[in-house]
Amino acid sequence: MSDEEVFAEEEIAGGEGQELGGKTGFIPAVVLRLLKWVALGLGAVIFIVTIVVVTVSILNKGPQNVVYPSDSLEYSELPDILQWYDLKEIRVRTADEQPITVIIHPKLGYEMENTAIQTDLIARNEIIVDRIRSFFANKKASELTADKEKQIKNELKQAINKLVEKQSVQEIIFLEYNTIEF
Repeated sequence: MSDEEVFAEEEIAGGEGQELGGKTGFIPAVVLRLLKWVALGLGAVIFIVTIVVVTVSILNKGPQNVVYPSDSLEYSELPDILQWYDLKEIRVRTADEQPITVIIHPKLGYEMENTAIQTDLIARNEIIVDRIRSFFANKKASELTADKEKQIKNELKQAINKLVEKQSVQEIIFLEYNTIEF
């Protein structure tokens, strides 16, 4: 064999002492490649978890000097338990030049287990519905906004208590309160 043939065999085989697909040392080449990819994946997971932990800890600190609003008395008080007299849905047009339709479904709250009040409300049902209808018919749309609902309920309660015995209606709620333009 000549020297040229030896060099050609070394180039084809990839160098001296290396065989194709063989061992490069103590650990096979395939295992080294696999370990390299596992190490890269593990490193990426550790990096991502570290970033997430740092980000969450920064975001959870929040603003230091925050003053939260306190509950108003209207929401913090426990309301009385009342018995409710259900009136049917009432539709009425307002007193505006371009009248709007008001749809309300009121309930009247009165003392629990008081049958005298319940009997009085049943007997005066039509008069109460008519008073509520005329109350809203005399109002303008600007007076019936949502921010004035508490005032409307108080005025309506006073008007209804003038019709019933012993001013027995303690509260009025609206299951439905809509103003609609046509």
